[in-house]
Amino acid sequence: MKTTAKAGLGVFAGIWVSLHPLVQTLVILMGLDIVTGLIAGFVTRTLSSDVSYKGMAKKVLMLMVVVAVGIVQRTWQTDLPLGAIAAGFYCVHELLSILENVGRAGVPVPEALAQAIDKIRGRAQGTGLEASLREARERD
Repeated sequence: MKTTAKAGLGVFAGIWVSLHPLVQTLVILMGLDIVTGLIAGFVTRTLSSDVSYKGMAKKVLMLMVVVAVGIVQRTWQTDLPLGAIAAGFYCVHELLSILENVGRAGVPVPEALAQAIDKIRGRAQGTGLEASLREARERD
């Protein structure tokens, strides 16, 4: 049993260190998004297994896109870091989701941070994180 656990941990560690740092960041942010989503659902008494399953499915699809783009990058033998670009895009998405969850849970999010994330996402005025946080505050 100990040997199997050590072997599994070794395989995991080997895979983890071989990932691009942006992919590692994406996986960590996905974990944080799940945890903050559960906490926000608990605080607002809106936990839903349907919402959780849909969120998990979206995360799996995001990872599949990153993997697929990485495969295309290797196949095309291009110097463009396509996998890193895709992972970076989804990192911003996950960060926005974490901040929305934190706001739904009633924790204040610095206005400057909300605005910066909105600009990164290229959202028009009033359609990004600030609007989501405003809506969450109005519901509470």
